Amino acid sequence: MEVELKLLLAPGTPVEALSSLEFPAPLTQVKRRSLGNAYFDTPELALRKRDMGLRIRRVGDFREQTLKTAGKVAGGLHARPEYNTDVNGTVPELERFPDTLWTPSERDAIQAGLKVLFHTDFERQQAELALPGGARVELALDCGTIRADGRETPIAELELELIEGTAAALMPLARSLMQQWPLRLGLDSKAARGYRLAGLAPEAAVVPSASQQPDALLAAWQRNEERLLAGEMTALAPLAAQLKAVAALLGPEGREMQNLAEALESDNAPLDALLAGIRKPEYGLCQLSLLSRSLD
Repeated sequence: MEVELKLLLAPGTPVEALSSLEFPAPLTQVKRRSLGNAYFDTPELALRKRDMGLRIRRVGDFREQTLKTAGKVAGGLHARPEYNTDVNGTVPELERFPDTLWTPSERDAIQAGLKVLFHTDFERQQAELALPGGARVELALDCGTIRADGRETPIAELELELIEGTAAALMPLARSLMQQWPLRLGLDSKAARGYRLAGLAPEAAVVPSASQQPDALLAAWQRNEERLLAGEMTALAPLAAQLKAVAALLGPEGREMQNLAEALESDNAPLDALLAGIRKPEYGLCQLSLLSRSLD
């Protein structure tokens, strides 16, 4: 089971080395490498309909195939079963994955229809960190692009993947990092973004309202932020309302979100106001507080 916390860099943030950040212990296994990934499915999106993602990753001359199956996403915390095996060529070999995932006839039908849908290419800075209490985390800072049918969109994210320990151990680390870099929680995987870029999945809808439960409020906030950054102005009023709800829920900790909501409502350039808000540490820290409450 892969458990990771996805943190997004604010748009336009210069990407520095992981070593420029302060950590509670020295980083180990530090490396930098270029990764090329091709994502596969059938024309009928047989894997997507099963909530599966299939890719081949290329690192130099080495290739590895990965299949991620249905899991759970809460805010920026992603938990999905994952299977990794070597692969001989440029086309996935489904027989290398466990037989329990499908019947032989289903597997063979999917295998026969596989084609490349989109690519993700990025440079990864990677390291391991041993946290107080015994947890171990892999950090991966990815910067590059998602490409599909001549279109592309940027990748700029820091993933904290749990090697050993519980998900709760990621929260203090994320809090420390958010106080150093303009980071916020990431809702969508690279694969989900790739399917949308390729026109194989609809754009996510604006969330007009949400309950006051931390998980629902966080998910609505993240989605409407994403839609407003994409230029969809119908997300403006719901996002402002949800930021006010966050401020009310978090009390003094959420005061900056109340200020941001008021700026979104009064500023003639709300997108600029949102970008300015995203670059403040309070933005990501308030999201992290909602996520922590939803996990309690």
